[in-house]
Amino acid sequence: MHFNQRAQREELHISDYPGAYMPVLPEPADEDFVWARANPGKWQYFTDPRADKSALQQANVIGGWLADDKGGFAERWLNPEFVPTPQYARRDLASEFELVIWRLEYGFNNIGRFVDAFSRSELHLVLPEDDPQGQRGWPLLYRGEDTVLEVYTSVGRLPKDVNPWLRRTVSGMDVLEQVCPLAGSWVLFNPGSGHSYIEMPGSQLVAWWREWCEAERAGAAAESDQGD
Repeated sequence: MHFNQRAQREELHISDYPGAYMPVLPEPADEDFVWARANPGKWQYFTDPRADKSALQQANVIGGWLADDKGGFAERWLNPEFVPTPQYARRDLASEFELVIWRLEYGFNNIGRFVDAFSRSELHLVLPEDDPQGQRGWPLLYRGEDTVLEVYTSVGRLPKDVNPWLRRTVSGMDVLEQVCPLAGSWVLFNPGSGHSYIEMPGSQLVAWWREWCEAERAGAAAESDQGD
């Protein structure tokens, strides 16, 4: 089930991995079990098959399996810092936020990483032709009782025929603070972009952001206590 659908049907939190069900790592073959029997307690890692084999780095590691003491595998791990090649990702990832969205979809990152990247992102929007200076404020659309803001995660996601004079850049934090709290608000990321499209209620984004900030404060407080 796509992230959009899960977020609207289930109560998800920042620790959740909506894409955890995706079959990213290969299923162990006979030779893998032979390796596991000979290497209990060790990890078998997998790297991006399209990466340069002569210059592999941690970011090229997809994840791995931990061999148990019975000739099998006890644990699966996906690298939260994995950076796929465009060929592996099957799309170009032009910003950190697009990278995190891809990781979220495939189980590498949780919702906390998503909302954090959203808050730090640079987004693009298109002003209406009758308000080219943006004097009316946010270019909101109205869908019944809902208020909609369309944003794009990189210039390449903008409509091909967009008037360059109507393009504007905004911060994800401004969207979080000024648009998402509006009653009935929705944020549409990359409308018309297929797999890159996400639509999310503003109230949900605000809830995740508050949860993330509380977790960050708790973590900072814990570190402070340990340092005393």
